[in-house]
Amino acid sequence: MAVMKSLLGLRGVLPTGRFFRGSVAIAAGTGAAQLISVAAQPILTRVYSPSEYGVFSVAIAFLFVLGSITCLRYEYAIPLPDDDVAAANVFGLAMLLNIGLSLATAVGLWLFGSWLLALLGAPVLAPYVLLFAVTQFGIGVNAALVNWAVRATDYSTIGVNRLTGAAVLAPVQIGLGFIGLGAPGLLLGAAAGTFAGSTRLARRAWHAHGPAFRGISWAGMLNEGQRYRRFPIFSSGSALFAALGTRAPLLLLVAFYGAAVGGQYFLAERLLYLPLTLVAGAVGQVFNAESARLIRGQQSRELRALFERTTWSLARMAIGPALLIAIAAPLVTAPVFGEDWRDAGWYIAILIPMFYLSFVTTATGNVLYVVERQPLQLVREITRVVLLGGSVLVAAILDLPPVTTIAVLSVAGCITYVLYGLISWWALANYRPRARRAETSAAADVPRVEW
Repeated sequence: MAVMKSLLGLRGVLPTGRFFRGSVAIAAGTGAAQLISVAAQPILTRVYSPSEYGVFSVAIAFLFVLGSITCLRYEYAIPLPDDDVAAANVFGLAMLLNIGLSLATAVGLWLFGSWLLALLGAPVLAPYVLLFAVTQFGIGVNAALVNWAVRATDYSTIGVNRLTGAAVLAPVQIGLGFIGLGAPGLLLGAAAGTFAGSTRLARRAWHAHGPAFRGISWAGMLNEGQRYRRFPIFSSGSALFAALGTRAPLLLLVAFYGAAVGGQYFLAERLLYLPLTLVAGAVGQVFNAESARLIRGQQSRELRALFERTTWSLARMAIGPALLIAIAAPLVTAPVFGEDWRDAGWYIAILIPMFYLSFVTTATGNVLYVVERQPLQLVREITRVVLLGGSVLVAAILDLPPVTTIAVLSVAGCITYVLYGLISWWALANYRPRARRAETSAAADVPRVEW
């Protein structure tokens, strides 16, 4: 209910019509999914210990990194082509890369997974090492299908996808926790939730755009891969650094302070992501679709106006809830989640400024993909990994206590996300439309070899 009120409050400042309806559709499904997740947390924190959460957080960080590059970022090019057949060929290329890289991960983990997990402080997950590759594949499939839905402006299905994933994930994790499976139970639940929503997305995409998918060909994929080659060349590196930037603090906390501290941080981070990224995530999905549409129409001035209105609207909307959470978190965390989790409440209060700025700036951050400024995206993500990871590393080397290290991280995060937003704005302010060429002509001249 609070989510819908927040979005309704944006009606006067966000673009109306398709943009607003799309944001509401995604937020409705995402809000229901987050409600399930919030309701499950007090149970999960009583059947899993902070140390088990810390081990699971290592697995999630590892999957986050793998999933970020499993399609080499071609999935973000899916909304861009003017022609559906061209977009379908981008989709096909993304799926081929996802299969290949997931298989490569399986081989690498089969050979070195036990050693790597022991190094990261999660040896208990070694028997489940191949599940990482399976989950990576599921992440890639879901990402490509979501971006096709963004292209098709099928926002309600994106919302249902998120709800379905949460409806599967939480019960599986709770059930496996009650039988004492520990951190592997959390990982198995995450894997089940990843695949749960993809079936509906795939069915809807095929039903609405079957002819386009039947037009996938080797020549078409080669042509579109060349057209959008900047995505794997620059964006995959950016994605890798972005994943490392957001996950490095957690991995370093586990490495220097132990799994229990990592578990406290992981819970704080998870709870902050629920209220602070819900609306931004929905707005961000629709912003990506609308910005791609405006770029295709050579409407760069309108895109700058959309960027500015969206950013300032999110900033105004989030300030009140952020202050409320900062005050309430230390008081309510232990009664709600258990006495073992009291430190997580203080971590939440300390991290609120960083997450507030992340909320405001990352919803529109993918605009660099739309204007094809991938080198700048790479610079931005390198900056993020240096500031976020470096802050924890320096604090740990100085032997600062965990709570002080979290404070140092929060300050570094505030600097990071101010720079993040400024870089996005600068790229738009200096955008000049590139000369467009026919995106499917090369493929049209070659006989198709259909899948």
